[in-house]
Amino acid sequence: MPFLPDVPPRYSGILEPPPLEPAPPPTPPPPPEPVLTGNDRFFPPPPPRQVTPSTLVQHSAGWTVFQNLYFSNGTFFIVAEKDQGGLGDGYWPARELITSTGLPGLAENEKERVPGPKEMDVLSEEEAARIWEDRVFDVDGFSVLVNDPTQFLRHYYHVAAELFFGTERVITNFDSMPAPDGKVNAPVPDRFIFIHCDEEGFSDGPGLDHFFLHAQFPKATPMYQPSWENMAKQVHDSRKVFRFPAALFIDRTAAFSGGPTGATSRTPASPWQVGGGEFGTGGLGRNQFWYESARRRILSFAGVPNAVLDIGLRAMDPPLAPGKADKPVITYISRQRTGRKLRDEDHELLVAALEAMCKKHKWEFQLMVGETMARDEQLLWAARTTVMLGVHGNGLTHQLMMPPHPRSAVLEMFRPPNFARDYEWTAGVLGHAYYTIQNDTFFTPPTLADVNYDDWNTDKVRSIPVHPPTVVEVIETQLLGEYQGPKHWQSWREGVGY
Repeated sequence: MPFLPDVPPRYSGILEPPPLEPAPPPTPPPPPEPVLTGNDRFFPPPPPRQVTPSTLVQHSAGWTVFQNLYFSNGTFFIVAEKDQGGLGDGYWPARELITSTGLPGLAENEKERVPGPKEMDVLSEEEAARIWEDRVFDVDGFSVLVNDPTQFLRHYYHVAAELFFGTERVITNFDSMPAPDGKVNAPVPDRFIFIHCDEEGFSDGPGLDHFFLHAQFPKATPMYQPSWENMAKQVHDSRKVFRFPAALFIDRTAAFSGGPTGATSRTPASPWQVGGGEFGTGGLGRNQFWYESARRRILSFAGVPNAVLDIGLRAMDPPLAPGKADKPVITYISRQRTGRKLRDEDHELLVAALEAMCKKHKWEFQLMVGETMARDEQLLWAARTTVMLGVHGNGLTHQLMMPPHPRSAVLEMFRPPNFARDYEWTAGVLGHAYYTIQNDTFFTPPTLADVNYDDWNTDKVRSIPVHPPTVVEVIETQLLGEYQGPKHWQSWREGVGY
């Protein structure tokens, strides 16, 4: 038998080879990163049932945006990381610039409104984890916590032109350039919690408070004081905690404790300055259309058509919407059925002078008597208005609905020497030119009348004088004179905020 070498056999492929060891399974690919949508783009959700440090997202006196604000046993808590310190120590603002005790704003209770640790306190991450462990329950979404009393929430102006106006500014501060058509890249409130105000306390006479809440923030659900107190009971005298993953905390007293609100007496002045920029609508940069998203939401809810919404854009140079520019509309808001009003004879002369002026220039004149008009009709008229005129009062809040028009203006009539800045500041940050009318004298920034309330609550304001030729002169100069451009809205004083 021939010698066979000791070598491994070769296989011809005809016979089956012995089985091989099975290959290891391939490594699975890593899971995809979650796609953040909606408010999660601005406030990424924290891990559930786990203490997570708080973050200061945006702050101005009285207007503070938190990620991960906690509430337990009647107190709001901030969970601070190492080296952040306590309230007022550096990273976190002073307590009185965030919150208060929520009492009405009266001169005699100023000390009682100063907050202490019971209103808001700071815990370290270790302390919070030791107390609450995994008993952390999220109030999902973006919550607006309103720490104001009923005192100012019964008034259309204070709700629409301060509370919601400032909220809109906080929101649009997330967008570097709000668009002319109202598109804005910003978070949307999921709820408003009125900590010290029940539903009746949030109700003004004409019902505009509730209307603006649902029109301006259609996705938000309101929670009033009784419901909030019932919710708070669930974490009272316990080691459980509610967490607000995203929260805007608003406090009127805190707003007056520092910053531009002190200079202007307007609570939205604080978040206005945080947003930066020098001009209001009709000016330059990110502030040109900052309020347009809110204006369009509200007016669309009232049934105002897109053609009317675009009036201001058609008036721009160059136009920002198709179509022919509209003729100016002058709207006089009459208060002759209310307490603060013009002398009857001056009112009649003023109406006649305005009608004659509009006939001469082929402009349109609207005499608005709010007591006889439906709410939606009033808002439609405001949305068409180029120049708005009225005695100092809530009706001038309708200027919020005026289009962003390069010639827009607000004329406010006072009994000499009375003057208040409420509507002057609001007009400025909306980009409307502003004029104070004191009978036959007018003022416009940078020159303003001195603030004066001498006759405010007397019968003298039931018979306010006005010189119609002065009013006509102001309107004709505003609409026909040399266009002053954005500089018309520059701040007249350091720190005013527009």
